[in-house]
Amino acid sequence: MTSRTDPLMWNQLIPLSFEGRVSLQAQIREMLVGAILGGRLPYGVALPSTRELSHQLGVARNTVALAYELLVDEGYLVTRNRSGHYVNPEIVPGRAAAPHAPAPASETSWGPRVRGSVVRQRNIVKPRDWQRYPYPFLYGQIDPALLPIHGWRECSLQALSGAEVRGWAGDLIDGDDALLIEQIQTRLLARRGVWASADEILVTVGAQHALFLLATLLVGPATTVGVEDPGYPDARNIMASRTPSVVALPLDASGLALSPSLDACEYVVLTPSHQCPTNITMPLARREALLAWGEARDRVLIEDDYEVELAVEGRAQPALKSLDRSSRVVYLGSLSKTLAPGIRLGYIVAHRDLIREARAMRRLMLRHPAANNERSAGLFLAMGYHDALLRRLRQACAERGAAVTAALARHLPDVAVSTAPGAASCWLRFPDGVDTRALATAAERAGVLIEPGDVFFAGDRPPRQYARLGFASIATERIAPGIAALAAALAELGTTPSRAH
Repeated sequence: MTSRTDPLMWNQLIPLSFEGRVSLQAQIREMLVGAILGGRLPYGVALPSTRELSHQLGVARNTVALAYELLVDEGYLVTRNRSGHYVNPEIVPGRAAAPHAPAPASETSWGPRVRGSVVRQRNIVKPRDWQRYPYPFLYGQIDPALLPIHGWRECSLQALSGAEVRGWAGDLIDGDDALLIEQIQTRLLARRGVWASADEILVTVGAQHALFLLATLLVGPATTVGVEDPGYPDARNIMASRTPSVVALPLDASGLALSPSLDACEYVVLTPSHQCPTNITMPLARREALLAWGEARDRVLIEDDYEVELAVEGRAQPALKSLDRSSRVVYLGSLSKTLAPGIRLGYIVAHRDLIREARAMRRLMLRHPAANNERSAGLFLAMGYHDALLRRLRQACAERGAAVTAALARHLPDVAVSTAPGAASCWLRFPDGVDTRALATAAERAGVLIEPGDVFFAGDRPPRQYARLGFASIATERIAPGIAALAAALAELGTTPSRAH
C-alpha cells in the first residue's frame, strides 16, 4: 500500500471521467477523500509525487498539485520535508470502526409500530431516469434547456459573498430571509392581487410541505376535509393521513361544484386557477359564491395557486385570496413550477395568528428552509431573472401546448382534451374501454411516458380511461413523433373502444 509507483492501484483508486461535468481536480480530491475515510488508504501511507500521479492518470501536474494542496489545507494529507505527501493519521482517530457482520437474530417488526402507515396510499409514480426517455410527457418536471442556469449561478455566487454569508450562515431559528419575503410580497403576490404583511408569510420547502404543515396544525381525527375529485393526490393523501373523514368533492364545468357535500367540510383544499388535473379555470362568479358559502358557515378554503405564474398577463382570474375579506382563505404558492422543482421553495399566506403557529411548527420540523437558497431565490427575483424566465416559459408552454393539441387531433382524434392558456399539461379522456394503466406500460416500451389518470380520483374503483400529458419537459420537435408513438401503442393494445362523448 505504500508504493508510489504502482500505476494499476492508483488508476483503480482514481478512475477519472474526462467527459464529466466535474473538474479533474475535484474528481481526484473526492476520490482520495473517499479512499481515506473508507480505510482504503490507511493513515501514514505515502502518496505518489505530483509528477508520478499526473503521469499515471494522464492529467496535468498542476491538476494533481492543486488537489494535494487543498487536501493538505483540509487536514486529509500532511507533508514531510523531502519526503512528500502522506495520509494524516489524525484524520482516522475518533471514527467508528467498520462493523462486523452481526450474528443472526430475529428482526424487529416495524409494521405494527408505525401509526397510520402511508405506504399503501396511491401516488403519482414517475421513473427517476425519465430524462433518458425520448418522449417524456410528464408534469412537474422541467426541460433542462429552459433552466435559468446563468442567472441562478450569478445569484448563488452573490449569496456566497462575504457580506451575504453573514446574513444566512447563522441559525435563523424560525425566521426567513427578509429579501425573499419582500420579493414574494412585491413580485409574486402583487401580481395575484394579494397584499400581505411580512408576518403573514411563511416560506416552506415547497407547496406540499405547506399542505403538511396545515394538516398538522388544523386537522384531527374528527375533522372533515374536502378535496377535489379528481384532484391533487398528495393533498388527498396528506389529509387522509390525519383524518378518516376526507370528502371527495365533485367538479363541474366551473371547477369545484357547489354541491351538498361541501356543507360537511370544515376545510376545503382547491386549485381554482388551473384545477388539478383538469385545467378548469374557476370563473369569478364561482369564486365569489365559494367565499360567500365559507363566510355563511365559517369554513376555511385552502387555495393552492399552482402554475398561475404561467398564465398570460391580464388573463388570469384574481386569486381567491385577493377576494377574501374575512381571512378564511389560506393561500399556497410555489417557485417549483417556474424556477426548478428541485429547489423546493414555496410559501403560505394567511392570517398572522395562523402563520405564527405554522412558524413554530416548522421550527419543530426543520427550523427553516436552507437560508442560502432563500437568499439566492430572493436575489433571483430582485434582479429580474424570474420575470425573464416567466416570459420564456409562457412562450414555450404556448408553443408546446399548441403542438400537443394539433398532434392529438391528428393521431388520436377520439380523445377528449382539456387544457387552458398557461397550462403545462393536458387532461385526456380516452374512449370508454381504454385502460390508461395498460397504455402507459405499452407506451413506455416505445419511449413514451404518460401519467395514468386513475390516481387523481378518490375511491377504490377509479375510472381508468383518463391520463395527464405534461409538456413542459419535452422539446417541441419531439411532441408530434411522441404522440404518434402513443397512438401506435394504443393500437397495439388491440382495444376497439366506442367514441368518447
